[in-house]
Amino acid sequence: SSLERLFTDNFHWLLYDETGNMSQLVQQFENANLSINADVTYIKPAKLHNDSVFILYDVYNKGSHLGGKLNITIDQSVYCNESFCVRQHYLSDLYKRTRLQQRNDLTGITFRQASLVTTMPINSNEDKLMSFLNSQEQLHMDWLSRMGYRLNLLMQECLNFRMQYIWRDQWSLGDITGGALGDLISEATELSSTPFVISAGRISHLFPIMELSQFRSVCIFRTPHNAGIEAGVFLEPFKLSVWLTFAGILVCSGVLLWCTFRVECRWTQYYLDYQPSVLTSCLISFGAACIQGSHLVPNSTGGRLGFVAVMLISFLMYNYYTSIVVSSLLNSPVRSNIKSIQQLADSSLDVGLEDIPFNRVYLKVSCREDVYNLRRRKVEQHDPMRIWFSAEEGMLKVRDKQGYVFISEGTIAYTFVDKYFMPHEICELNEIPFRPESSVYALIHINSTYKELLKQTQLRMLETGILKKFRRLYSKSKSPCYSNNYVISVGMEYAAPLFIALLISFFASLLVLIIELSWSRLRARERRLAK
Repeated sequence: SSLERLFTDNFHWLLYDETGNMSQLVQQFENANLSINADVTYIKPAKLHNDSVFILYDVYNKGSHLGGKLNITIDQSVYCNESFCVRQHYLSDLYKRTRLQQRNDLTGITFRQASLVTTMPINSNEDKLMSFLNSQEQLHMDWLSRMGYRLNLLMQECLNFRMQYIWRDQWSLGDITGGALGDLISEATELSSTPFVISAGRISHLFPIMELSQFRSVCIFRTPHNAGIEAGVFLEPFKLSVWLTFAGILVCSGVLLWCTFRVECRWTQYYLDYQPSVLTSCLISFGAACIQGSHLVPNSTGGRLGFVAVMLISFLMYNYYTSIVVSSLLNSPVRSNIKSIQQLADSSLDVGLEDIPFNRVYLKVSCREDVYNLRRRKVEQHDPMRIWFSAEEGMLKVRDKQGYVFISEGTIAYTFVDKYFMPHEICELNEIPFRPESSVYALIHINSTYKELLKQTQLRMLETGILKKFRRLYSKSKSPCYSNNYVISVGMEYAAPLFIALLISFFASLLVLIIELSWSRLRARERRLAK
């Protein structure tokens, strides 16, 4: 039973000794593999040759393999006959507390803790390693391990156990092997300073005590300038139907102006020196749409009222149009339209990654098609020296080059954002999840007899707000952006469509002029030949 670990709360053991030889009990169970959650009751007669009154004892060990001692505590006396048993007296105060409450003092027990440190050699002096875990400087370095270590220290104070540190520089080598995780699964350690992500393979070996934080691996970059030339920015304020209607109104206005000039020339006393053509009248109407005056104005009152109506309609349309265009340019999206890994892989943006084992492994083993495309297009086709950087170098590149994408853990990335970025640069930041956000849990072996005790202890920390305090201290979310912190410059990339349209119109005008001159010369030659 001892070798098979049967002295746990999975079984209720009732040990009856009619001789009441307590020393024999101690001899047999002193080195047995009893656990802290053992449900073992030792019974002996209250008096020799008295089969009516019995004394009950609670038997457990806080952990013989971790330095615990056998504990035998008197509980109560019961009276029994052939039909029933009834309690006579409580002989101690065990009944006032639950089994875990009366055994929550782990004095004499030494837990082994896998302490993860990846930012310095683990063969360094232990005092130096301990100083790093306790330090309040550069909290982003191994922040998950340092937060878990601080929580374990608080549990140590609550439960009075000792701690032996086993230093590791890797989380794991596989899903369930190697590193600090492998020590937990093989029961080489009871605790780990770092929490882990739960997976299907791990859940069959480990028990999650409590969620400690979130693990976020993100692609972060500043909004790039619009490199594409989009002529539609000057057509967006109105739908096609509105543009066609407005063009029709201008053409009709031009025709009406021509009719007005024609009527004035024939039937009124005051008229222009010459009669404008239909094309000239339409040009006057178009000039009114652009809020341009004209020296060719009807002389009649009715004609002028018609011209004022055209100007008024054009004034309303012009102001509405310009306000929409200006606001759309000045309030152009601060966020990029790249929202997924696949869009990032298809884009022309440069990509860099933090040089940590997780990123290298995830790129190679991920089954996601978008991650595969990202690796093939953005990583494998480039020099590794231009892809892999430290977190600080990568975030400085993000700051200095708009559109440069750096992949890192969220807390580490935003630590350098707060350190190096100006307020308006923070407002330009975009974030794409590199992998789905996952919760990380404090884990213990699934067969550990301490899991319920440790779980209750950490739940008390959660209730008192200690865990929330540590999350705020070690974990960083996205830096806030305030609307008065950013200024958007409207550059040539936005005005380029307008200048291109103007250039095309110049060439079109020149072409029409050449055609007119050619036609005029052709007519003149025909007239000379006719003479």
